[in-house]
Formats: sequence, C-alpha cells, structure tokens
Amino acid sequence: MQLFSNSLSSPSIRFFLAFSFLLLFTQCQTKPQVSELKQLLDQQVAAWNKGDIDGFMEGYHNDSSMQFISKKGVRKGWRATLVSYKKNYPGKTAMGTLIFNTDALYFMDSTHDFGHITGIWRLIRVSDTPSGYFSLITRKTAQGHKIIIDHTW
Repeated sequence: MQLFSNSLSSPSIRFFLAFSFLLLFTQCQTKPQVSELKQLLDQQVAAWNKGDIDGFMEGYHNDSSMQFISKKGVRKGWRATLVSYKKNYPGKTAMGTLIFNTDALYFMDSTHDFGHITGIWRLIRVSDTPSGYFSLITRKTAQGHKIIIDHTW
C-alpha cells in the first residue's frame, strides 16, 4: 500500500489524474447538450414522416434572418422557407419518408450557443429516392437549439 501512495505523489501522476478527471467531466457535460442537436433532427424527421411541414419547420428559427441555401440559391426568412416547402411538397406522397444520417454534431463555441450538424438526407418515395447532403448551423434560443442556416444540396 505504501508503494501505491508514493506513486500518487509524483507530479506527473497527479497531472495525469487531474487531466483525466477534467476530460471525463467535460465529456459528461457536453453529451447531453449534443443530444439536444440530435433531438432537433429526430423531431424534424418525425414531423416530416407524418406529413407535417409545419411541425418540421419548428426546427428552424422563426425569423427573417434564417437562411436556406441550396443549388437554386439563398432563400431568406422562415416564412419564405415554409412557403417553398409547402409548394414543393404538397402532400405526403411528395414528401415520402425522410431519413437523416449524421456525420457530425458539435458545438462551435465554448458556451454551446452555436451548433453545427452535417450529414446525408434521403427521401424514399414511390417514384424515386432523391438524396444529398446538408450542413446546418444552429443557435440556442429560449425554445432550445433552432436552425439558423440550412445548406442543403
């Protein structure tokens, strides 16, 4: 037992233990918040797959500064994005079944106010199966993280 207590007095061992504890503590603190980003996507998928575009849009920041960027250009504003979704996906058949496969979910700042999510989207429909990529920037609001920039192609 004396050998063990002497080894703990070594500065390098104390540093290693302190660093390990800090790393473990940090990981325990960030995982629940990263799961908030995953939950945002899960709620969007659930709404989409029910044919609920209004519910899907709850994942976006309801503000005129919100941006949707695609190969067609930049669409500014939550309302304009809602109108576009309703025009392009007029019913459940056109909407199909949405699947998101995420590559990365992380925070871009130490306060966890801004998140970044990347991945692949796929629609499974009777007539086709379009797919592509997405990169989302989120911002923490009073209602949780909301998408402020959606770059989908």
